[in-house]
Amino acid sequence: MDFDTFLIKLKEASLTKEEFVELTGTNMNTLKGWATERNGRKVQHWVESWLNLYMDNKKKDIVIEALRK
Repeated sequence: MDFDTFLIKLKEASLTKEEFVELTGTNMNTLKGWATERNGRKVQHWVESWLNLYMDNKKKDIVIEALRK
């Protein structure tokens, strides 16, 4: 995943970069490294699956809350 795709996924998940860093324990400098193409660093492979699971869990939480009402 490239950094632009990462930013799109963050927006889909309604997360800021700061929230992502806090939730995952990732260092903000790591995100800055992902954004800098000259470093040749791509977004780590686990990030896409983590974001997908985060979004799936949010959807499930919404359904569970609706069923409780």
